[in-house]
Amino acid sequence: MAYVQVAPIADRVGQLVRDRLLDRMHPRGLAAQPVFRLTVVLRESREGLAFQQDDSATRFNLRLSASFKLTDTRDGAELLQGTARAIAAYNVVRSDYANLISKRDARRRAAHNVAEGIQDRIAVYFLRRRG
Repeated sequence: MAYVQVAPIADRVGQLVRDRLLDRMHPRGLAAQPVFRLTVVLRESREGLAFQQDDSATRFNLRLSASFKLTDTRDGAELLQGTARAIAAYNVVRSDYANLISKRDARRRAAHNVAEGIQDRIAVYFLRRRG
């Protein structure tokens, strides 16, 4: 996987996904001349789950969906495309700071799960291609 270059991904959650992909795919660093390019597009949404009597949400699901594409840079051939998804829940309390930290942690967990799903799919692709 050292030959897979991970393209930059938009926004903060994209940075989290990309950093996790780089950590998992390049533990010894990127090859000097990458042969493949991975591009990822993210979509994030959240949905209220638990509500108080005044209809304010006390728990949310944060959904993160990633569409990804693996391309051979030598000829531009699209080798693999797919989608990875993750859901991370977090609580809403009376403290704005606690809510900010909870939401940030949910984003980080979802980003890591999405990155791991993408990396797993790419690993399976290369294993099947070799065998």
